[in-house]
Amino acid sequence: MLKRLKVKIVAVVLGTLLVVFAAVLLVLNLSVYQTSDNRAEEFMISVVENDGFSFPQRARPGMRRQGGHEPFGGPEMMKAGRFFYAKIDNAGEILELNLEMMFEFSKEDAQGFITSAADSGKLKGNIENYSFLKAEKPYGQILVFAERSIEINLLSHLTRTSLWAAGAVSLVLACLSAFFAKWMVAPVKTAFDKQREFISDASHELKTPLTIISANVEVLQNEIGENQRLSHIKAQSDRMNGLVHELLSLAKADEERTGLIRSEFDLSSAILNTVLEFESRAFEEGKQYLYSIDEGIRYVGDEKQIKQLAGILIDNAIRYSDAAGQVKASLLKEGGHSRITVFNTGIGVADEEHDKIFERFYRCDESRSRETGGYGIGLSIAGAIVKAHKGKMGVTGEFGKWIQFDVLL
Repeated sequence: MLKRLKVKIVAVVLGTLLVVFAAVLLVLNLSVYQTSDNRAEEFMISVVENDGFSFPQRARPGMRRQGGHEPFGGPEMMKAGRFFYAKIDNAGEILELNLEMMFEFSKEDAQGFITSAADSGKLKGNIENYSFLKAEKPYGQILVFAERSIEINLLSHLTRTSLWAAGAVSLVLACLSAFFAKWMVAPVKTAFDKQREFISDASHELKTPLTIISANVEVLQNEIGENQRLSHIKAQSDRMNGLVHELLSLAKADEERTGLIRSEFDLSSAILNTVLEFESRAFEEGKQYLYSIDEGIRYVGDEKQIKQLAGILIDNAIRYSDAAGQVKASLLKEGGHSRITVFNTGIGVADEEHDKIFERFYRCDESRSRETGGYGIGLSIAGAIVKAHKGKMGVTGEFGKWIQFDVLL
């Protein structure tokens, strides 16, 4: 339980931080990309509005586009970038192709980009590492292309650097979270250990006076015969002995689950032996007791705890089955898993209480539990054993008629 609590604390802290990191990195990268996209578009608009230019004669300081603004970046931007433009008439013929700012770039290369941009049917967009802008002119169209490979590479580098930084920070935070989770859970662990010790010590201390009371009651019954008051004392003493036994089992189960003794054993034989232990009890109580155990099923786990699990479920089925009711236990191989099923007729459990019955000291019907001797501990131990073995346990049934427990190991 404490280990799961630590894992949850670390998971919550890391999850929150990773979401924040992802949001920051996403906003940062999108901002950089949008800025780069806007700069390229601003530059291409300046070329379109000035109907092209020939560097450096027409790209001179002070040149202004429509609206009185200087072309974005001025000649410095033109010197730093790779771009070209083409003027096309209404018949689709190229009137002018300016490749002054393109190096090792042929007219055939330019023609490929021009054709792709024309076929796209868009006024602006991206082709490979180039952004393009198309505008109508009196003579036809002008197409401007700006290469953005440097910006794309920088953006890719920024993304990789951000991811590496996020990974490194996450690793550091994971270590810090684990340390602080251990520190935060320490008081809970102390309280849990003290609670377990108290239950164990109190149960052991109660055993002695209860044993003496039971012995004295038997002596008095032998001396004065049957007596109603002595019978009441004996019944309550037996009830207390049962509760003490359950508390000791609970404390012992908590200790054993912290260190399971895993080994391969014959699961079929273990379940069959447990089933046979309850055969005489079921017969004495007039219950129809049926079982079906597949042979040769092997399992790796704690044999003692698996037997305890089966015993709890069968005891519970006999205890809460109706008079002359039916109790069935089975073990079968299902794919790569083993399924233990315990069924009994009777009042069962309401659907809304299926999850609650595995809580410690929870009892669906207080008066009925007192009659049958239940304390609400057994199923919580069974559930904990299943969890410790990484298995699953489910409950099905029809309230007022039957209930079935299925364990998948």
